[in-house]
Amino acid sequence: MRPGICLSPFLFALFLLQSLACSQRYDPIDPETWSDDVLDYTASPVDLSFLNHTPAGSHGFVQAVGDHLEFEDGTPVRFWGGNLAAQALFVDDSQIDAQARRMASLGFNLMRIHHHDSTRWVNPSVIDKSQSDSRSLDVTGMDRLDYWIYALKENGIYVWLDLHTGRQFQEGDVDTEHGVIVGYDEIVDDGKEAIGFSYYNDAVRELMKEFNESYLTHVNPYTERTYTNEPAIMGLLLTNENDLTTHYGDKMLATKGNPVHNAIFESRAEAFADVSGLPLSEILKTWQPGPSKIFLNEQEHLFNADLLQHLDSIGVKVPVATTSMWGNSRLYSLPSLTEGTLIDAHAYGGDEALSDNPRYNANYISWIGASQMNGMPLSTTEWNTPYPTIDRFIAPLYVASIASLQGWDAPMIYNYSEMSTFAPTGNVHQWSTFVDPALMGMMPAAALAYREGHIAPANTSYCLDLDRSEAYFQEVTPTTSRAIRTLMEQSQFSVCLPDISELDWDSASDPAADVIRVTDKGRDFIPSGQNYVESDTGELLRDWQAGFQTINTQKTQAASGWIGGRQLDLLDVSFEISTPKATVSLSSLDGYPLDQSRNILISALAQAASPDGDLPILAEPVVGTIRLAADPGLKLFPIASDGSEGAPIQPAYDGGVYTLDLTGATHWYSLKR
Repeated sequence: MRPGICLSPFLFALFLLQSLACSQRYDPIDPETWSDDVLDYTASPVDLSFLNHTPAGSHGFVQAVGDHLEFEDGTPVRFWGGNLAAQALFVDDSQIDAQARRMASLGFNLMRIHHHDSTRWVNPSVIDKSQSDSRSLDVTGMDRLDYWIYALKENGIYVWLDLHTGRQFQEGDVDTEHGVIVGYDEIVDDGKEAIGFSYYNDAVRELMKEFNESYLTHVNPYTERTYTNEPAIMGLLLTNENDLTTHYGDKMLATKGNPVHNAIFESRAEAFADVSGLPLSEILKTWQPGPSKIFLNEQEHLFNADLLQHLDSIGVKVPVATTSMWGNSRLYSLPSLTEGTLIDAHAYGGDEALSDNPRYNANYISWIGASQMNGMPLSTTEWNTPYPTIDRFIAPLYVASIASLQGWDAPMIYNYSEMSTFAPTGNVHQWSTFVDPALMGMMPAAALAYREGHIAPANTSYCLDLDRSEAYFQEVTPTTSRAIRTLMEQSQFSVCLPDISELDWDSASDPAADVIRVTDKGRDFIPSGQNYVESDTGELLRDWQAGFQTINTQKTQAASGWIGGRQLDLLDVSFEISTPKATVSLSSLDGYPLDQSRNILISALAQAASPDGDLPILAEPVVGTIRLAADPGLKLFPIASDGSEGAPIQPAYDGGVYTLDLTGATHWYSLKR
């Protein structure tokens, strides 16, 4: 089911029938011909570590400058990242060293540390679970985190730190200013994490500040720096998926059984009504757009301003996101997020994203892009098309291509791993992509395209210019806005917010003179009768009717989706693939255009699945023919699962064109002198 869509029983049945029909278009899993030796968990098909400067932090701290990120010395930067979460954080040195090297080889230069504090289900944690409170750092847990940061830094990989994810507050938590946690029993009944409650509970807020200071001023013995003084740490998130405006605003209502917090909520609502002049009866309707959303943004503002000021007082120098746009967030969730130095988004996709007609459907790309505030950088700490999504092999290049077009700053797949070992057996783990050929096999091609600037940014910029009634009194999302959906793959898109007199802080944005303001959120920007969307650079094209995307630049040329049985001709490359659905790409490794390059990576991935749900994941062979117009003298080297090259093959070369036959024996080749 796509984000933001609720289906009736009839439509849901139709959706299932369509999904079944679609799945029948794919080749069936064949253990006899599909390989189980595709991806070495400690290796990369190609070594892209040359993309990283070492150690991370060499150019100074990361900073937000307008709508992009750059280092202190003025060097611009794009981050291609992943997540390290939960049990994966607490492995031994040898695994950390091996995986940090592999991440750099795959093209990553950023890892987010997540579920570090989730004491309910992660063991160990950075919080000492042997205590009667949640205020003490765990020596073992912090040592593992310290070593990860050291190893990542040495391999040129930056680190994003979350400050609050799954910490469970305990009865022994007493802060010096407020004493015991007022309404603690209500927080316990909700799960102890204080999601939503943190905005109304002063004791919880002070305990969060105390943890932030203890955590960030802790000295890492491997780097001999505090986290506040570590330039390899590039960003922070105050609190994960914790907002009032879309998700948790109703927790404090009188009907929710939280009388202590309800009293605080109603008292604040009454005070806000007195100051703002907005009707109290409407402010209290937190489930509806309108005055309630202005009030809830104000409540988030009070919390964010306090925590951000505290981070500044302890010496934090890097960009900070407050919380994320996630889970079908409405655009009225954006204002309070502008208090951070960048906006963060989470978005997950399912099958057939390339077949989504943007006139009617919003795929996960639109949900990411709808979070782009005019004039601010955008990170995506979570994106994925998780296993068992059949066509997840299309996702890395699709994300990289639109991120390049839009100028997004830091996409991070969720997760690289949250498993307790990097030598796993047993069941396929949905949230550990490091074992997944479909996703990780395409990461080098995606990293090259995005980080090396193979795909040009859009020529034209548009801003959805929301007025007061749209920003706070309507449910504006990619689902309800055709302008968002139809601009996302054509030109640069951002959101502009209006000035709101009831707020004592400024979330309004005033775009540059060359940004085109869009006031009709329902406008269709795709020419009438056209069944494809094309970037204004001419480099990206997605034919939703046929269900494929092409990337057509000098240094990356790729075809992805339902490409089987058709001929696709790009600048220098022609694809004739037999496999029904696949992603096949050619990527310059030496910075020269493909027709002049002396080192080209060829990647060819399709379905990857496990018939019994156990590792390893089997991968479908990709069969077909590639023709490349390029300089003579190149040889084709098949690449094995561990990244080693096989014996060279001399491809046919006639009239300045190579004919390269994909036999399905491997998924990567190096074409080079």
